[in-house]
Amino acid sequence: MATTQQSASGPTLEGVVPFPPEFAARYRAKGYWEDRPLISHFEECFQGFADRAAVVDRDEAATYGQLGERSERVALNLLDLGLRPLDRVVVQLPNTAVFVYLYFGLQKIGAIPIMALPSHRYREVSQFVRQARAVACATPLAARDFSFTQLVNRLRGECETLRWGLVQHGPAPEGFVAIADLLALPPSHTPSDLAKIDINPCDPAVFQLSGGTTGVPKLIPRTHNDYAFNSKLAVSVCDVRDGDVLLDVLPISHNLPLACPGLQGFLLRGASVVMGQSTRPSEVFALVQRHRVSHIHVVPALLIRWINDRVRASTT
Repeated sequence: MATTQQSASGPTLEGVVPFPPEFAARYRAKGYWEDRPLISHFEECFQGFADRAAVVDRDEAATYGQLGERSERVALNLLDLGLRPLDRVVVQLPNTAVFVYLYFGLQKIGAIPIMALPSHRYREVSQFVRQARAVACATPLAARDFSFTQLVNRLRGECETLRWGLVQHGPAPEGFVAIADLLALPPSHTPSDLAKIDINPCDPAVFQLSGGTTGVPKLIPRTHNDYAFNSKLAVSVCDVRDGDVLLDVLPISHNLPLACPGLQGFLLRGASVVMGQSTRPSEVFALVQRHRVSHIHVVPALLIRWINDRVRASTT
């Protein structure tokens, strides 16, 4: 498990503005900040809830123990590729278990995911890569008639920092690595290498995005300290009990389905998370019935659409 730096007075990543000292002191005094890497909270869950169902998508399921093992293998293979702590990675993956493996794999090595959406294109992604000096992009191969690999190759030609293209599934084109292969290949690095990594809890654990109402979304650093507390506090008011199941159909990169309480909050409670990619009422209702879903993240327009769905109305 990654360790915490002894000094956590402020971020080490250049360009990140620290919390005002008086705020940081207050948050520590109140116990809001624990001065631990974000991943350390989940390592406890991977072990403590090892046999419970953690994540389910339409193709696979993983227990907490398997989630810990698979994200560790991804982390070790990322180290083999050459990624290092504080490297920034643009993540544009849909709601799948593969997203979860990569997300926690990046956390294990102290790399920082930039939570882009699969709908983002050159205008947005080019700014994320340039502004954050990202070293990698993680994307699907394609979406309908749009090629993500062409986008990444274009950006590699324009941005000297961008070295790696990760695609969700194989076979990976030349110059790309499939995340599925990171799950399968035996790594050269070992868990002891992960244990040697120092993560400053005042550094960003993730870059979230602003709403984009005034142009291209801006990067919002969320530190290990504040993002762990964010999810713990959010889940504490959502009446999450043993055996509960969250259905995430909103894009997982958004703050709400990821961390408010989202994937993070439900995993911290030992609950299960179903990753759905469709908001069609018939498909959502089928997932609710199949997995005995207890919680769903929604926005008002989506909820109204479900309430007024003809199929639902004809069966009530």
